[in-house]
Amino acid sequence: MRIPQLESDLRAKKQQLAGLLDKTMRAAADHVVTPATASTPAITGRLMTDDERGAIESLQAECRDIQGRIDRAQGDASMVAAIQQLTGEVATTRASVSGSASQDRRSLGQRFISDQNVRAFFAAGGHRRTQWTSPPIEGTHWAYERINATAITEDPASGGVLVQPDLLPGILGLPMRRPVVADLAAPGTTASNAVNYMKETAFTNAAAPVKEGLPKPESALTFASATAPVRKIAHWIPISEEMLEDAPAIASIIDARLRWGVEIKEEDQLLNGTGIDPQILGYNNLPGMAADVVKGTDTIMDAMLKQFVAIATAQLIMPDGWVMNPSDWLKVQITKNSQGNYLGTGPWSAPQTPMLWGISGVITPAQLAATALVGAFRSSSQVFRRSGITIEASNSHADYFIKNLIAIRAEERLALAVYREGAFGQVTGLAAVAE
Repeated sequence: MRIPQLESDLRAKKQQLAGLLDKTMRAAADHVVTPATASTPAITGRLMTDDERGAIESLQAECRDIQGRIDRAQGDASMVAAIQQLTGEVATTRASVSGSASQDRRSLGQRFISDQNVRAFFAAGGHRRTQWTSPPIEGTHWAYERINATAITEDPASGGVLVQPDLLPGILGLPMRRPVVADLAAPGTTASNAVNYMKETAFTNAAAPVKEGLPKPESALTFASATAPVRKIAHWIPISEEMLEDAPAIASIIDARLRWGVEIKEEDQLLNGTGIDPQILGYNNLPGMAADVVKGTDTIMDAMLKQFVAIATAQLIMPDGWVMNPSDWLKVQITKNSQGNYLGTGPWSAPQTPMLWGISGVITPAQLAATALVGAFRSSSQVFRRSGITIEASNSHADYFIKNLIAIRAEERLALAVYREGAFGQVTGLAAVAE
């Protein structure tokens, strides 16, 4: 997970940011607006330029990205430790039983009823629970056991494969993408199954000049109650006990895939959920959104700015984020001027930071292609988490106990509350050949 390396990168990036900020502030403070004369002192000081501000914001975005990766890596490490503890306890118990039983000639049934762990389990009433599993008792080598069978073959219905193939170390995983949409909204927690809140639906501004002695005009505020239900996102996979015991490293892969699957579906729900139980009502389906801005003959950058300004004008809130499909962000990255020069970093520099008009964005395939989402995410919406992503394992599913299978489940519960739908809008028609 390279947490130490990420922390080192973050420290270096913060030092670089602090140095750049100090250098920029000194340059702005020392800038001479009006030179000194014999009778008047020099006038110095200026605001930061757009290029200076953009460089600082770019480094800030990189710091936030590294911090997010550290947070996720630490979360992965804690859950991996939990699974490894679970599987380690099973392996340790079986190893100790196997070592002591190797010289024991009693039958497996005799050893089972005389085992101290088994006797303690039944004495404590463990067998009275709805679902239960007794402590495992591992038998001795087959040479010491009496097996009543007509034949033991490699057939799956009999002994199974007797000669096992070699297992090459390492796992070639499928590519993963990093969910980031939830980072745009304000974070929150809840201990309930729904989040109720009041939001302003209308404001009649009657403020006006008033002559002395005359009554003042009355303005009006209208509020409405809203509810954001807590929804569950979950999935599970089956795995054999032997797989966990014989290949401990695979636990981290299982954990990562389970967690990743939940986060990917969360990102899709936050953007595109229909709101019909059990789905979340996602940003793209909010009622009362700002009117769409159609790209038309504009550049994508200009069309995005028009939506920024439209929302800021109507809602008095400046958007603080946007979401775009990678195919549409590609069009922005390869935009050139009339001389054929790239407007962005071009192919010989680091990838262009997702930022337009000073506002950071998120690039994700979960966003519908040819349509960008713009909004005041942090000030007008909040993601409430009932719980973090939890991973649990059990053999109580179906006939998993007798098959030595384990069901490993990952799930989370969350709600999306949107306080002002008009603070969100779309820019459509990005697929049109332009510019």
